[in-house]
Amino acid sequence: MNRVKVGFFSLSGSSETGDDRPYLDWHQLDHMPEQYQLPGMVQGQRWAATARCREVTAVALDQWALVRHVVCYLMGDPVDETIDGFLTLGRHLAELGRFSQSLPSHYRGALRLLEAHAAPRVLISPEVVPFRPHLGVYLIVAESAGRPAEDAHRQRMHTEVLPTLASTPGVAGAWSYATTPAIHRPMFSGGDYQMTLCYLDADPAVVGERLGPVVRDAWATAPGRLVLAAPFESMMRWDWDRFGPSA
Repeated sequence: MNRVKVGFFSLSGSSETGDDRPYLDWHQLDHMPEQYQLPGMVQGQRWAATARCREVTAVALDQWALVRHVVCYLMGDPVDETIDGFLTLGRHLAELGRFSQSLPSHYRGALRLLEAHAAPRVLISPEVVPFRPHLGVYLIVAESAGRPAEDAHRQRMHTEVLPTLASTPGVAGAWSYATTPAIHRPMFSGGDYQMTLCYLDADPAVVGERLGPVVRDAWATAPGRLVLAAPFESMMRWDWDRFGPSA
């Protein structure tokens, strides 16, 4: 059984100056480590879109075209207490003067984990794919058309789409999430979405080129609307200079 139940996604753009390094320094070395005091916090990771990643973005509609940074916190039981504790901790850190950094937010909210797949070649369980070292992710965001319209597509995700994504060279596995009213909070972004994270163990831009046609084909007949399909590089500690003005 997967101890991860929820993925809390935070998608943001770049700062007005074009230099995201101060924010990344704060988030990696101050804000993100604090989250591990929460009882259900399993893992926190962030990724960023380099110029090469942006060049091979397959889909980026409306405000989703402005997304440059992706954060995903994996949360387990107790889910509700962890989500509420996460929001409370953010407010507490702000009171201490330790939440002064920000980037333009384009989406934030918790999504229920639907299922996990691992590429057969990696010889690990699907439940541990995010914990395997990786070079980046490929994020797929689709607006849901609502049930029962989505039922057939979700079945196809299970039988065809996720296995196909996970079998693409350079993809170690894929986890799929969806919004649900059961864990919604007032401060979350609105909308009904499905999000899929493909974990990459090869150059994200190269794998992104491979995945683009696969993703467009997989969602061509889906009842919802594909709004973002793009690769992002892993954010390594002490390596955020790569994401400055010239990145």
